[in-house]
Amino acid sequence: MENTNENNLEENLDLQEQIEEVNNFVPEVDYIKEIAIALNFKDFQVKVVLDLVKEWSTVPFIARYKKEVTWNLDEDQIREIIALQKKLENLFKAKVTATNGINALGKLTPELLKNILKAKTLKEVEEIYKPYKSKKKTKAMIAIEKGFQVVADEIKKNRDGFIIPENLLKDYSREEIIEWSINIIWAEVSANSDLRADLIDTLTKYNEITSKIKTEKSLEKLNEKDRNQIPKFDIYKDYTIKISYIKPYQVLALNRWENLWILNVKIQDSPKTYEWIAFHYARILKTKYPFISELEAWFKEGYDALFTSVENEVRWNLSEIAEDEAIETFKSNLSKLLMTKPEYGKKILAIDPWFNAGCKMAILDEFGNPLSFEKIFLHKKLEAKAILKLILEKQDPKVIVVWNGTWVNETIDLLNEITKVDIYIVNESGASVYSASKTAAEEFPELDSLDRWTVSIGRRFIDPLSELVKVPVWSIGVGMYQHDVPEKKLEEKLWFVVEDTVNDIGINVNTASSYVLNYISGIDKKTAKKIYNNRPYKSRIELKKQLSAKAYEQAIWFLRVPESNEKFDNSDIHPDQYELAKYIVENDLKVSDFTKHKDTILSLYKDANETTIEFIIKSYKEIGAEKRVNSAHQKATSKVDVKEIKEGTILKWVVRNVLAFWAFIDIGTKNDGLVHISQITDRFIKDPKEVLEVGQSVVVKVLNIDENTGKIQLSMKGVN
Repeated sequence: MENTNENNLEENLDLQEQIEEVNNFVPEVDYIKEIAIALNFKDFQVKVVLDLVKEWSTVPFIARYKKEVTWNLDEDQIREIIALQKKLENLFKAKVTATNGINALGKLTPELLKNILKAKTLKEVEEIYKPYKSKKKTKAMIAIEKGFQVVADEIKKNRDGFIIPENLLKDYSREEIIEWSINIIWAEVSANSDLRADLIDTLTKYNEITSKIKTEKSLEKLNEKDRNQIPKFDIYKDYTIKISYIKPYQVLALNRWENLWILNVKIQDSPKTYEWIAFHYARILKTKYPFISELEAWFKEGYDALFTSVENEVRWNLSEIAEDEAIETFKSNLSKLLMTKPEYGKKILAIDPWFNAGCKMAILDEFGNPLSFEKIFLHKKLEAKAILKLILEKQDPKVIVVWNGTWVNETIDLLNEITKVDIYIVNESGASVYSASKTAAEEFPELDSLDRWTVSIGRRFIDPLSELVKVPVWSIGVGMYQHDVPEKKLEEKLWFVVEDTVNDIGINVNTASSYVLNYISGIDKKTAKKIYNNRPYKSRIELKKQLSAKAYEQAIWFLRVPESNEKFDNSDIHPDQYELAKYIVENDLKVSDFTKHKDTILSLYKDANETTIEFIIKSYKEIGAEKRVNSAHQKATSKVDVKEIKEGTILKWVVRNVLAFWAFIDIGTKNDGLVHISQITDRFIKDPKEVLEVGQSVVVKVLNIDENTGKIQLSMKGVN
């Protein structure tokens, strides 16, 4: 026991020396080692990525052009490294700010310093620092200033008959001293990092989260729109689930209804949880539990404050996980949608089907440029037919594209009566947002929002990627609870999906819009417009006139010039690798030939290895190839009327959205059909994405139609 006390004394003296040395509060972080351990990468991989980022290299550039030195880290892994470094840097800065701030007040104790240094999250540091940031002193601070720390320390020894020093009794009554000392102990308990970590772990593993509907009096205060939401969350009005069992979509659902002031959501405390933390505190004090009555009462106050803080942190952590899951679902679906095969080379008639307001129509040329506009009214059938016949004869469109709106069936019926031209139905998610946006106004300043909308619908068929990059990604309906995810966080993550897709497929610089070019590695909006305004280009080299040396190095890999006399200008191969590529092609080298030709290969490209050879061989074979090969466009083969759909009806349509337990199927009606995970396949699957993806054609059978909500339950079992 003596040795232990001596060790504690030495530890406290060391900490006190650190407190006296203001600049030595928080030891510098070895970010490379910390990140490598956390993400299970090699130290050199982390170092290479962080060094390249300092040199303003973009993620797509590092993933593609520096794979030899990163050992094939992909875009997501590189972003993980960058994000974790930022997180660790912010944590370090927060610890420095907290320790310096508390020290400036003369309040930094060895115990506080230990808690700050042990903190693993920003939230934890903020909770410790919060009382000291306020200009108003806490009761615990005042109690310490009055000299009551010695009394608190006596009580923490957990012995009956604790003694209060006579000098304190001269100025204060025993009751006053005890009342003030309470604040010191509860403040220490509520700020203790070990207790905090233990309580977080305990709640997450063993406790329950509950939700209950608010009182009628509270619900009466809601506006009509929010009151109409109440039936949608009936399952959560009296709900209990263990935190360890709760699913991400359930967390987001609870958050949504709580934010609408419909539910009260709370993590439940329990006597076992309280007792477990009390035992832990006893170990910290090197005493036994149960406590004497004074210590028990004062610990309880500290525990209550700690529980409230930890409850918020646990729920915040659950929300972070749920938001990340929602974003991953959106990312996966968006990636599939962006990879939809383009359909250039066909004149298009695009139709936006409405009844009273009329059907807006636009003729688009082979590249999606609007040629003319017209309008028909479905209730003036003869006149509508005459106008359509005239347009079809004069413009001779090869494809008719109709938005999947309320009057889609009536519009298709009318078209089928007068033409055999192929009709396709497209989903317009986000088109209305785009049509009223600044981007649309810049692109088509002479058109009104309805004309822009119609053009956007037609372009969805011609080149979904080029059109969707202009739409706020959160407005594209392929997510799960995306409107409950912080917009800034969602936009950042989805930007990465678009960026990776654009750079992965490679962009024809002579046909791409400035909006697409803006997603190319190393190119900002200003540069994208500059490139666009100076088309056409006959080679990649010509782009050096529009790009800085750094931007050219980062971007040129992802820009294609099919018209160039240099065939590699239409490939994934970087100009720095052209000489090596020519050597590989001329000598018909294989990856296994690397060792034999190593000296020559390295003289042509110093970072080359087997990976480089494999990449060049693959890229050479794919010169000029379109990587977007799957079509998500649904041909309107027959009329689908929800009134005619009944149980057992077989439909062949397209997957529109894939979520945690459901897939939404575009069945040609206003409302999508729903396939539950249990109805997707006969074998067990954990996630619908194991079988389905956005844009996939599927055969489904109608199981049930809810007459009240219009929801259509589908099954894929036994119908393929």
